[in-house]
Amino acid sequence: MNLRRIISILTLLSLIILFPGNAGAGNFGMGVHSGYGVIRHSGQTSLSGDEYRSYSSQDMVIFGVSAEYSFSGPENLYANITTDWVAGREGTETWKRNDARVRTTGMRLFAQFYDFRIGCKNSMNNFYYSFYVSGGWDGMRFERDGYVWRGIPLAGGVENMHLWRTGAGTGAGYRAGKWAVDWRFAYAWYPAVRVQNSSLPRFAFNTNGTVLDTGLGLARQVYRDVNFYFGGSYSLFDINGSGIIQKDSIRAVYPGSRIEIIAGMLNLTFAF
Repeated sequence: MNLRRIISILTLLSLIILFPGNAGAGNFGMGVHSGYGVIRHSGQTSLSGDEYRSYSSQDMVIFGVSAEYSFSGPENLYANITTDWVAGREGTETWKRNDARVRTTGMRLFAQFYDFRIGCKNSMNNFYYSFYVSGGWDGMRFERDGYVWRGIPLAGGVENMHLWRTGAGTGAGYRAGKWAVDWRFAYAWYPAVRVQNSSLPRFAFNTNGTVLDTGLGLARQVYRDVNFYFGGSYSLFDINGSGIIQKDSIRAVYPGSRIEIIAGMLNLTFAF
């Protein structure tokens, strides 16, 4: 998905939230969040006969914005857009074949996430909760430096992953004065994942996967319509490997990926 299409989709969804037509008066809120943590990436395949495994770890920063409109009425419906951008610092990726190291190279990761949610929320005394269904698009870009494979110097490459997502989530919390304990959990399925690598320009790998996302933290009301949150976040992406593709004399396979993003988060929200 190119940048122009992403901007067009976000603009359209923002207009839907900001101008809900005859839905009646409601509440609009915005938020900005950031964090720092680590990305762990691993892969594995044995389709070629030998067992290949990879592992890498790198520090990262995360930044994102969100917008939400709560419709008035007994249904307590709301619509939300949440975006995240993750930039990893350079780390090292190691590949092993049958437990023997065969390759080590520098790697950097950039990821972007766009999620649109429709749900309902409610509260009972000091307890509050919400449920939602969601859909969106994610993108990941892996940049690898040059390396030596079986004694042959090879150029680095760029691997792009395009992931379409659908899922559901929930959140809950408990208020005590101006403080609150806040928790969230979401699970989504990637029915369509497409992987392309500049080192194999003639190949495109199609697969699928899942993602689990959860977080726990403390929130405090700073002013009447301003809240501050700090806590931890954990996301686990499990992307399945592809089958072997052969073109002429070249046989290639996408080994699948397991990606963990662990971060400490800060979030500032504003209600209007």
